[in-house]
Amino acid sequence: AALPTISKVVLELLEMLNDPDTPTTAIVRAIRKDQVLAAKVLRVANSSFYGRSGEVSSLDVAIGTLGLHTLRTTVLTTGLMKALPDAPGIDMVSYWRMSLRTAFMASEIASRCGVNRDEAFSTGLMQGLGVLVIHLAMPEEALLIAGQVDPLFIDGRRSTDRKILGFDNADVCAELLRRWKFPDSIQIALLSYSNATGVTDKLSKVLALSSLYAYGINVGLSEGEIVTTIQPQIVTDLNLPQDWLERCRDNVAASVNFMAA
Repeated sequence: AALPTISKVVLELLEMLNDPDTPTTAIVRAIRKDQVLAAKVLRVANSSFYGRSGEVSSLDVAIGTLGLHTLRTTVLTTGLMKALPDAPGIDMVSYWRMSLRTAFMASEIASRCGVNRDEAFSTGLMQGLGVLVIHLAMPEEALLIAGQVDPLFIDGRRSTDRKILGFDNADVCAELLRRWKFPDSIQIALLSYSNATGVTDKLSKVLALSSLYAYGINVGLSEGEIVTTIQPQIVTDLNLPQDWLERCRDNVAASVNFMAA
């Protein structure tokens, strides 16, 4: 099966949003090329999260309401959701909520430890793409893997992926992002986060922490139980306070709810 592709409009916008000198008029013109994306930007700007419900009717006002960081997360999320069809054997509603939870937690953590928030969000959101590609391209092998491990345990299934396929979902994801021309730093983090205590890369550690949190919520663990799944050394390496989860969780939950709507 052919690898998924992100639309040219989305890739063009992501490049624009990486340049702080890009004029708003150019961004608006690009968004207007994609009706689904334009509608999503307006819907997010009108969400109760921003207190502007029903007041925002133009894209330039929406961009001013959201700010460039949230606009970028909206563009990337919408672009990925459009690019990826439902994968057999995957609960797609759970998948996207978990991916958004990983991404927004990664962004929250990044803002507290000197890591680029946009890169952190992108890395978290795209962590599971390799799983979807495996289930789309190799459904029979994916069924074997799902018989041995929860298919949404993206980190925990990597060894099972390798045993059955000879490679794992992170390898697939990194290759996909290489073809989409995403930064090397994101690819490196996706390949190394499973051994986050053994590497110096902060982005890998941010992904390790945020993905454990998101998966724990997905399977119904309490916050206390989630904390026990996290290696304390990662929290120390990122110089986070002991109450980092309490400080981040409400913003993450609110962000997931408005983006998933």
